[in-house]
Amino acid sequence: MIVKSRAIVLHRFPYSDSSWIVKVLTQECGVVSFIVKGGKRKESPFKGAMDPLSLCEVVFNQNPQKAGGGDLQFIKEATLLDWHAGLRADLMNQAVAQVMTEILLRYAPQGVPLQDEFELLEQALRDLNSGEGSNGAATESREELQPRRVPSDEVFARWLLDTCDLWGYHLDLDVCSRCERPLEEPAADFHPETGGLICKACLGVDSARAKPETLLGLWKLRGGTYPNSPALSLKSAGFARVFVENALLAYLRNHIGFLKEIHSLAYLQEIRKLCSVQST
Repeated sequence: MIVKSRAIVLHRFPYSDSSWIVKVLTQECGVVSFIVKGGKRKESPFKGAMDPLSLCEVVFNQNPQKAGGGDLQFIKEATLLDWHAGLRADLMNQAVAQVMTEILLRYAPQGVPLQDEFELLEQALRDLNSGEGSNGAATESREELQPRRVPSDEVFARWLLDTCDLWGYHLDLDVCSRCERPLEEPAADFHPETGGLICKACLGVDSARAKPETLLGLWKLRGGTYPNSPALSLKSAGFARVFVENALLAYLRNHIGFLKEIHSLAYLQEIRKLCSVQST
């Protein structure tokens, strides 16, 4: 069966001196592995379209016995739609995008269509590609899954939150998990194992397990503003993004039930350290 679909390149690695094996997320068929013969050659018709993070349109002959497994499909055509040049020009955004694609490769359901996952990733890459990622510019998101403007420094966290929802691990940021009352200020604690936010009244005299930066970041993620609190300084607010991303990753991994190392996370951490040093 001939399939024509938009696709996002998640990963590629050498197959021979002239060819690639490329893993893509297609809009129609989920994750598909292609063998791209001659893809390394300068005159290859697949040049650019098979680069990691590229948005392209692919045509391939889907073998029913191979579809959805780890077997290779033979690609017939690939047309580049968006190389995401703005994203590639920003080292931080590129590192974030690599983490998102690796999470999908390691954790996404196999052998099934992943249209919602495709559209979420497409929108996240579009936000990071806006060329305004460093200053927190906002971009209109897909109406069905993200009906809001997303500051680019929240793209990864919001993508994680929406991906948890898609995979059946809804995280409610609006209410206390114990008393079920709406939160009117940052939660007093957060438990990644259960995804439970706890208000001050329910926490009582117990010590919070979550860092203040995590709680601040989760509050900001749900649309709250930074409160005037000695415990949450401007420096803490700057680091909240990283803490909330780590909390959401821990939540996702706990609910999936098995752990797979995300190698690109180490690269992202190094890039953040480098950018932090350069900004001081």
